[in-house]
Order: sequence, then C-alpha cells, then structure tokens
Amino acid sequence: MTRKKTSRPRKVLLIDVSNSFTKVAVASGRRIGPVRRISTSALKKTDFSNIKADLAVIASVVPRVNTLIASALPCPSLWVDHLVPGGVETDYPNPSSIGADRLANAAAAVELGKLPAIVVDFGTAVTFDVIDAKGRYLGGVIAPGLPTAAAALHERTALLPLTKISAIRNSVGKSTAEAIRIGLLLGAAGLIRETVSGITRDAFQGKRPHVLATGGDAELVDRLSRQNSSPVIDKVDPLLTLRGLLAIAEKNR
Repeated sequence: MTRKKTSRPRKVLLIDVSNSFTKVAVASGRRIGPVRRISTSALKKTDFSNIKADLAVIASVVPRVNTLIASALPCPSLWVDHLVPGGVETDYPNPSSIGADRLANAAAAVELGKLPAIVVDFGTAVTFDVIDAKGRYLGGVIAPGLPTAAAALHERTALLPLTKISAIRNSVGKSTAEAIRIGLLLGAAGLIRETVSGITRDAFQGKRPHVLATGGDAELVDRLSRQNSSPVIDKVDPLLTLRGLLAIAEKNR
C-alpha cells in the first residue's frame, strides 16, 4: 500500500515594524509561532536572514529600516499597503496615508468576522481603527501613547521624572511617579470610553461595535476600565497585528 504524500504547511514570516519595537514570528499554516520583540533602532540583517520561510509579509511604519529588511529577507516578500492584494477595502480619501500596521489590524478584525469593529492599538501612539459591517476601513483616531505621554512630561518639565507605566491601586498618588502613572492610566481609560462612544454614535448610528485591543499597554488599561465601570474592550489580543498579516498572506497563495 502506497502512502499518500502530504505537503507541509506553508511557512510565513510575519514582521510588524513599529517605531519602538519590531515583532517577528513564523507562522506554520494558521499557527503563529514564538514572537521575537526587537528594538527597531537595533535591527540588523541577521534578525531575518537565517529564518526559513516561503513568504514574508511585512507591515512597517519606519521607512528608514525597510531597505535593510528587504535586503535580508530569505524569501519572496509582500509589503502591506492600501493596494496589497487580500487587504481590506477602504472608504478613505487618501488611503496611501494609512499606516501598514493599521491596515493589518483591520484585516485581523475582518478575518475574525465580528463587524462592525473598532481596533485600539496601544503603542507609541494609541490608534483607533474603524471597520464597518461590510469590512471596509472607514478611518480612525490617533492620540499619544502612554510611553510617549510619559516621556513628554519628563522632557517638557524641570522636575517630573521619566515614569514607567505600571498598575495603579487607587486614584490618589502618594508620590510624583505614582501621580503620573494614575494620570496617564485614568486618562487612557477615559480616552477609550469617550472615543468608542463617539465612534459608535457617528459611524454606527448607536449600534455597538466589537472592540478589539492590542499593543503593550492594552491589558493594563482594559483591567483598569473593568474595575470602575462596564467593559469597553471585548477582547485583548497581543498578536492581533500578526494575525492580520497572516490573514493577508492566506489570501495571497
């Protein structure tokens, strides 16, 4: 009896380049493997050249590192923009200005299928991306990220320290650093609630969207908002941008 030969799952190299960090992972089939987090300013060719993959899908918002990455890739590549095959349809006046990471996040939301949706990404900036019931990207909102706001307070004042974001226990700070953390986190929780409320009213005529969150501070803000009121965020997914890149790859076979 001859055994039927089975082909191995396609390996896709997923690269998410943000201003602060770059995430790198290899997906086998629909499973995303371990994620490496590398400082974007410290990227080097060997971070990519020794990886075995059939296709690389890249979302980059840092043009200065694109040449380095492109020269190091060991396989064909697909760079995400508004024209990429398999990406999301846009209803936006200047779609070329939409960040590749935001398009990947939208693709992940469409792949999940719970629409309309809002994706909140906590990074150097906090971005909100709006996807309608037909899976079209409508636009969004951009605000300073928590680390960016913390750095601005330190850089623009004489005495305020550079403060690392961490969990808070109450709403009254007993030190300058604690007061900064409270202000930033409560401000972020309020930002999420008010922005989602405004988008729901203006884009979806009051119909509640599915709210997804990703990025470094997403879980922290989500936990805080749940302590004080009904939850705004339906799901936190640290791998959301990579899932969007994989969804785009699946449509480019």
